[in-house]
Amino acid sequence: MNLEKLSDIPAKPQGWIWRGVIPEGQVTLLTGEPGVGKSLFAMDAIARLTRGERGLLHDEQDGPGQVILFSGEDGIASVVRNRLEAAGAVLPLVNVAVNDANTTLEKPDSARKRLKDDAQLESLELYLSLLRESGESCRLIVIDPVKSLLDATNGRDDTKLRATMAKLTELANRTGVAILLIATPSKVEKGKRGDWTPTSPVLAEVARSVWTIVRDPEEPGRRLLLPVKTNLCETPPGVGFTIQNLRICWETQWVHQTAEQYVADSTETERLQHVAAKSELSRVTEWVKTRLNDAPVYTSDLKMDAAGHDISERTLMRALILLGCRKGKEKKSDGRWFWRLPDPLTGPVFSGSPALKTRTLELKSIAEICAEADKARALANTTKKGT
Repeated sequence: MNLEKLSDIPAKPQGWIWRGVIPEGQVTLLTGEPGVGKSLFAMDAIARLTRGERGLLHDEQDGPGQVILFSGEDGIASVVRNRLEAAGAVLPLVNVAVNDANTTLEKPDSARKRLKDDAQLESLELYLSLLRESGESCRLIVIDPVKSLLDATNGRDDTKLRATMAKLTELANRTGVAILLIATPSKVEKGKRGDWTPTSPVLAEVARSVWTIVRDPEEPGRRLLLPVKTNLCETPPGVGFTIQNLRICWETQWVHQTAEQYVADSTETERLQHVAAKSELSRVTEWVKTRLNDAPVYTSDLKMDAAGHDISERTLMRALILLGCRKGKEKKSDGRWFWRLPDPLTGPVFSGSPALKTRTLELKSIAEICAEADKARALANTTKKGT
């Protein structure tokens, strides 16, 4: 073991590709449900870096840098290139991982499973060294999605993933390159941990910066980029954006909310909606009881009356089913449908018209039941003796 005084180690400032979001020399994780714009975020980050721009509002200028992109699902020529061009990227500075036999660059699995073993990681580090020696050092590596390249197994076997992530972290620290991982939570993890959870908790443990993209529940089409974990600085605010013509359009005002607060707010909103729905259902149930108390009501009239009391058709049907109401039809060619309350003490009785015919249960005393039983036994004994 080699020990060294901390005072003898020179301080090194933390660099950023995007201050507070994507740190240099570290692993960053971006999660979110399918279709929220995770890949477009990566394209935007790549484009700004190749143009030498930093900061959300492009207020910080820096020299352009090389980028390495592993795309495991989208076609390079048909999807990735079009998105980068729309984002305004300098394409000669973007290096994509492809299969030598795939000259068209159209197959999405051309870059799959390229970072599973040490040889491929060594090859990646060698390429970084060659770029650095040529004076064009790589600043960012994007792996999209992480599950297709790093054996993310939804928690079933994290041993290999943890080992690969440790090697990626060491690679980022040695070279100073920023590594951005894109992940989608599984359905199981979404239910247990919230919308921001990555494909495997190992990713969130290793990454020094974790962010998520969620849909704004109050404004369709709007997205929110929210912080989940930031170990290298104070938690920065989130930011909203929309997607137009394959490009991310950032808002100029910050969103002071974290992913944890978003999940908590969403849970509370769902709870309040559930309480309100139960209260509304109770109100409608009582209204149905009163409306059908005297006589059956034609379905069309019932729906019209319900609409007049601000009752939706869906809630009306739920109340009818909850009360066990019965539906019937008049016995004629153009008969109309109607609803009525269930008969007490009897099963469902369907009549041919709203003028209902009711049945009553035939009740017998215990003495009558015993007499019938004795008669049945005597009959059985007589039949047995006769045989």
